Amino acid sequence: MRTNRSLVVTLLLALAVSISAQTKTLWTLLPENQADRARQLCSRPGPPKFQGTWKPTNADIQTMESRLSRISKLRTESGILGVQIEHPDRYYRQYLGIIVDGRKFIFINAFCDDKPSESWHEFLVDVCDGGCSWGVVYDVTAGEFSHLEMNGVG
Repeated sequence: MRTNRSLVVTLLLALAVSISAQTKTLWTLLPENQADRARQLCSRPGPPKFQGTWKPTNADIQTMESRLSRISKLRTESGILGVQIEHPDRYYRQYLGIIVDGRKFIFINAFCDDKPSESWHEFLVDVCDGGCSWGVVYDVTAGEFSHLEMNGVG
């Protein structure tokens, strides 16, 4: 009986780990102390000049997430010019709340990686060169994306 119980517990744990891996989230809200790192990215402009930071709510993020496909309509303004991001939801995305001229924005730093470092939830990822990293700004009030920037090719 004990062996059966142990087996059931082991199987349930394996199932939980499997479900967790399948439903991993591709986004994270970075700590506000990472905003200064966004000002000077290696291969593309960072967000517009901002005066401060703020912490977006879950509702702000969920609303923005529901509109991610709109990024596909934009064309990049630097790096590889004129490129569109076809499936922005497939990239790892780091979010930072920034304040520009008294208005709230969310800066999205996005990158592709099969397995990013475990610290990607805590530290801004800055990829030098490589056409797989991009950034965009989301206006929380207007509900619009702008300033799509993509890394250049090394």
